[in-house]
Amino acid sequence: MKKILIFFSFFLISANAEKINVFVASSASKAMSEVKNEFMKNHPNDEVELIFGASGKHYQLLKEGREFDLFFSADAKYAEKIAADGNAISQPKVYALGVVALYSLDENLLQDGIEGLKKESNKIKHLSIANPKVAPYGVAATQVLENLHLDAIYKDKIVLGDNISQPVFHVDTGVAELGIVAYSLVSAVTKPKGKAVVIDEKLFEPLKQSFVITKYAKTNKLAKEFADFVSSQEGKAIIKKYGFNTP
Repeated sequence: MKKILIFFSFFLISANAEKINVFVASSASKAMSEVKNEFMKNHPNDEVELIFGASGKHYQLLKEGREFDLFFSADAKYAEKIAADGNAISQPKVYALGVVALYSLDENLLQDGIEGLKKESNKIKHLSIANPKVAPYGVAATQVLENLHLDAIYKDKIVLGDNISQPVFHVDTGVAELGIVAYSLVSAVTKPKGKAVVIDEKLFEPLKQSFVITKYAKTNKLAKEFADFVSSQEGKAIIKKYGFNTP
């Protein structure tokens, strides 16, 4: 009888458990992993799967039928597009304000910040940025270079990454001497291999990182609960710890 009760209790728990698939832009991968871990402490029987990558690429996958329950973009544009496509059941909401940084293993290259790239151009063979066609941080990087009139100087030295995690990898492995990256991936809390200096936010359009709950989560209570946790004071504190600003 006891075994039957245990089995029945397990069956009820399993039946009530929910799962969500959550796309998260690579810039927020470290922060959102910790957010998830904290959230799961109160949802031990549920499952939250995080999928990381470039916002533009995964927006296209969603449009083609890939079932993400929530979509956390690296800017406002893709969340707004999902809503405009009729694929969201919530309005876009800003969860983080992106910060851009110059990253290198050689501290000497960072002494004068991003403005120093003009003076150091002869020493630098490769500068890595995310692909602006699919990654909002790549767009921000190109804006920084254009606004400082460095785009022509570095035109033939650019190494593109598939997403914003790639430029960090390129620097760490010696593929590039410098990278223009998401500060959230190289802030002190992440214990990066190199050093970073924050780039003046006036040099690029604001990265209002936004999310939506998609149509695939229409009957999924867990998706709404996770969204609420991200927007809570506890969620915001974790996101801020990684170097983001928060709304």
